[in-house]
Amino acid sequence: MERIYHLNWDDARILVVNGVRENGAIHVRAEQSGVAMYGPYVPIPSGTYRATLKFLLPCRGTAVMDVCTKTGGQILGSKIVSAEHAAAEGGTTIEFSVEEAVSDLEVRLRSSGGFVAQIGGLEIVGQPSDGTGRFELSELPEVAIDAPSSSGRSLYDGYRRGVGLQFYGATQRILYDPDFREARELAGSRTILSESNLCNLFLIIKFYLPRLPVGHIVEFGAYRGGSAIFMAALARKFLPECTVLGFDTFAGMPATDQRVDHHRPGSFADVDLAELRSYATMIGLDHHLKFVQGNFADTAIPTVRNIGSVVLAHLDCDIRSAIQCAYDATKPYMVSGGYWILDDPLVSDCLGAAEAMEDLLIRRDGLNSEQVYPHYVFRQP
Repeated sequence: MERIYHLNWDDARILVVNGVRENGAIHVRAEQSGVAMYGPYVPIPSGTYRATLKFLLPCRGTAVMDVCTKTGGQILGSKIVSAEHAAAEGGTTIEFSVEEAVSDLEVRLRSSGGFVAQIGGLEIVGQPSDGTGRFELSELPEVAIDAPSSSGRSLYDGYRRGVGLQFYGATQRILYDPDFREARELAGSRTILSESNLCNLFLIIKFYLPRLPVGHIVEFGAYRGGSAIFMAALARKFLPECTVLGFDTFAGMPATDQRVDHHRPGSFADVDLAELRSYATMIGLDHHLKFVQGNFADTAIPTVRNIGSVVLAHLDCDIRSAIQCAYDATKPYMVSGGYWILDDPLVSDCLGAAEAMEDLLIRRDGLNSEQVYPHYVFRQP
């Protein structure tokens, strides 16, 4: 069977209610009753599957595990959990099938008290039905745009990606692509990007970047490293000479401009950089992914100068000064036709980022966007 999802005890997609997440497990104690954990609300295509809760010692008592969709409205399987049996077997498994793709698969564990367990994680494996394989570029819709590419951008390509993702179900198809799933699982809960944003990054890296000269990917605002890991996993497969560089202070926001920025210094400081680098090594991405720590004003120019050509810059910055520094530092090294991708100008508390984009990319440099859903995409002339 094909592994679909493997979620460790600390994955934020597993939600804990009557339990405690600590010391390498989700702990359920005898005095607690009700729902101990639920989630991860993930998509799966039609097919046959097994969901396994991994239990660690010590365990005792009984509980109920079920697999469902529609927020519990449709139960796909249920099982009484014998903790002693679960410990002996290393987990409790429910086999289930889905006739049509679902977007919100959920596994729940609940008890009426007296149940003691340590949950190490959740694994979902199975065999998707035929027709849920790799996504092909030909599946994006044709659009009635005959304008030639100009100033580096292609409205035809931008419309196909944006319209396909927003209106033609491309997001749901891409979610089941094995290349996407592999990269998405490695990123896990470390990324806070939406699935649609990740799908567009997937499309650009897999189908469009190979058309450009060899270059590298830079991300400014790496935070916990999830989207950088996602892009590096794809680059390893489709752009073997490409390195992904993730820039961040890894200590929270630097000084912000209170005239335009909603965020304040120190926001997004919950990052363990040593653990992040160790994880990248463990999953075999250390040769394709580097994290660069420090203020962008100190790190961006010398680092980008050293790597040379850039084919994609993901400016995932919430404040004006960060966008300005990242853009101006990278611009001299961006190849013709290279991609500028900005998530935050569309977020309500990131008007500083929107202002920087408007002032620099649009007004100063005269760029027009190639795509506006699910994020802004510009092309280097």
